[in-house]
Order: sequence, then C-alpha cells, then structure tokens
Amino acid sequence: MPNAPRVHAYIDETGDRGSSARSSPIFGMAAVVLDERGVGNVRRAISSLRQDFKVPGSAVMSWKHHLKTHDRRRRAAEVLGAVEGLRVCYVYAIKDELWPGTYRDDPTRFYNYVAFQTYKSVLWAARDWKGNARVWTRFGHVKGHDHRATDAYIRREAGRDERVPFHFEQGLRWVDARTYAESQVADLYGGFLKAATWPSGEFNYVESAYLLKIWPQIRKRDSCAIPLGIRSMPRNELVRKNDWFPCVQCSNEISSPRASRGRST
Repeated sequence: MPNAPRVHAYIDETGDRGSSARSSPIFGMAAVVLDERGVGNVRRAISSLRQDFKVPGSAVMSWKHHLKTHDRRRRAAEVLGAVEGLRVCYVYAIKDELWPGTYRDDPTRFYNYVAFQTYKSVLWAARDWKGNARVWTRFGHVKGHDHRATDAYIRREAGRDERVPFHFEQGLRWVDARTYAESQVADLYGGFLKAATWPSGEFNYVESAYLLKIWPQIRKRDSCAIPLGIRSMPRNELVRKNDWFPCVQCSNEISSPRASRGRST
C-alpha cells in the first residue's frame, strides 16, 4: 500500500481497573484517530492549550494535573473540538454492570479486552474514513503492565476475526506520554468521557458539556455513534441511558450476546 493514506491513532485510558469501593465506576479508553492534516492541527491545538494554561514544555499535559477547573475543561473542549482531520473512538466498561468473576476482577484481562475492543474501533474507523489506510497505533504506556502480553493478545484476537483489517497496521506500540503530544491529547479526550460518566463532587453530578462539545468528532456510521464511536460495555445501549445522550430518537439495540455480562477470552 505505498500510496495509501496515512492514519495515526493515539490511545489512552481513563479510570482504573480496580474493584474496591475507592476505584472508578468505569474503565475505558479514548482513541484519537488522525489523518495527515489532523496531525498538524492537533499539535497546534495542544500548543495553544499549553500557552493558555501556562504548562511548561517539560511537563506532560494531562487532564488530572492541568484541567482541574470547569473553565479549563471548557476551553480544552472548544479548542480540540474545532480540530479538523480528527475522529474519536470511545470504549468503556461500567463495572457495576459486569458479573463477578469476569474480566472485571482480573486487571490484566480487563485491560487486554478493553484495549482490543478499542483497537478494532480504530482500524474500522481508518477503513471507513480513509479506505485502505496505513495505520500507526500508539497506546499510552501503563506502569507495571506487561504490554508485550497485550500485544500478543491483540494479534491473536485480530487473527481470529477476519473482519479486523490488521494488515493496515504499520507499527503497534506502547509509548510514554512524553514521546508524542498526540498521546497527551488522547488523555484529554479520555477526561471528557470521564467527566460525563464518572459522578463526582458533593452531589455526584456528571459534567457532560465537554463530551457534547466534541461529539461531532466521535466516529459515526449512518449518523449513529453507537457502538463504533462510543461503546458501553457490557451492553452497547447503556450509553443511551445517560441523561445527556444527545440522540433522543436513537433506536440502536445492537448488543453482543458474548459480552452481555462481561465475558471475554
């Protein structure tokens, strides 16, 4: 595919894989998918946000450390939501909806399963958006996690499913957030999802405005974001139950029987 379009994907996680009372209610991933135009646009956007928030060049920009206030989150959503040449794919699991004994209770299986579901969304987005694209995928490095095992898992599962165009892949890697500004952007997009799905504060409110601001960038098929642009697990329709869900007339009932209560291989 020497003349095929180039697509770059940067994936970061949100939430944690724990099951204690102090753990996050969700665990998920945000994938920022960029064409060649999008790469330059998103780098300019993150540079602008660094200036706005006075983040030094030596620091890794992150939702946790630099977007603690409503104004900063709103600003980030406005700046990033205007970036052209960018698609977003979300996958997240709601822990309370998963059966005990499934991947919810095994941090490695949990990560691997969510990572592969996100990766499939990336490849399908590249195929439908840019045709037979060449894809370079970068997952954010996770301290203490064996990424080699995840790489093997993804390759094995992709080999089992002929629908997954794994031959698009040119360089699947796990990288430190310092390596690419785009990885830091994926962290911010993960924050938009976190704010909309993770109740917090004195009254356990969610903040959906940031996610809705970038909603046009979420990958869609036939105008529907479920499940290829935003997938809730263990059932695809769970995302529709959020009060903020923008598609009032959505009738998407697609659900995978195999994952209906969190089963995975």
